[in-house]
Amino acid sequence: MLSQKTCSKMAGSPLLRWFIQRSRVGPKARPEHVMSALVESVRRKRTRSLDKQLDLFLQDRNVTQIDLVSDLSCDGLIEPLGSSFCDGFRLRLKRNASEARNRFTVAHEACHTFFYELVPEIKFAPHGLDAEEEWLCNFGAAALLVPVSSLRRKVKKLPACLESLDTLASEYAVSLPTMALRLRSLGYWNCQLSFWHRMLDGSFALHRVYGGKRRSWRWDDDSVLKTAWESVKPLFGHACVYYEDSRGVRRYISISYELHRSADGVIALWGSGVRKPSDEPPPLFRAALRRPQY
Repeated sequence: MLSQKTCSKMAGSPLLRWFIQRSRVGPKARPEHVMSALVESVRRKRTRSLDKQLDLFLQDRNVTQIDLVSDLSCDGLIEPLGSSFCDGFRLRLKRNASEARNRFTVAHEACHTFFYELVPEIKFAPHGLDAEEEWLCNFGAAALLVPVSSLRRKVKKLPACLESLDTLASEYAVSLPTMALRLRSLGYWNCQLSFWHRMLDGSFALHRVYGGKRRSWRWDDDSVLKTAWESVKPLFGHACVYYEDSRGVRRYISISYELHRSADGVIALWGSGVRKPSDEPPPLFRAALRRPQY
């Protein structure tokens, strides 16, 4: 996934340029600010029901059909029902995905309709995947599902740790990665969330990472992963992680971290300001971490 900073600098494809120009937010606006403004402009009267808010958003974006598909090769996709935005859209959704994953997919795919509305000459013609568009739809989905006004109040009272992340994700009915990305994109947390898969030989391999640039991160001392795997309690500390650049040079960063065992590996939250909460995480939190939703 492209980082927010990277996406802001790029905005180079014709699709993105016309998307920004025709949005009326401002010709020099950053792409993510344009998407946020569009999501907020569509948001109807405030409702405490997250599902109701999502239903209202789909109505406003002219998504008239939702089909559950068993053999879908992706999480979901949006299909125009005609040759213009007014003809509406069909959303095809992967059957049996988790509730949190489905909610994010629905919001993500609905955000694609902004591009169909503003840049129809590209979107209604044969076209390839635009990485910037995909990133912005991820950004828009998080903005819809996790409104900044309410999140700002809640996050001030919470330390940067996995327990807080789990609490917020549960309250907004989103996955841990979605909440982590939202907190980072708004500048509330300067953290990355990563999942480390435990291999048959007992070593650990980076499975997925959310936040910041995609790197093949490694631990300077990877014994902390084994320690976390063998512990029933979260592990906090300070360490160095690194990646190798295109010339094979190791690039190190110093981090504070929290590690927690999951069902098939270790979940890591690292960055600046990660710290242990005052109390031990409750049993339900431990259960949730053992079933992470990617």
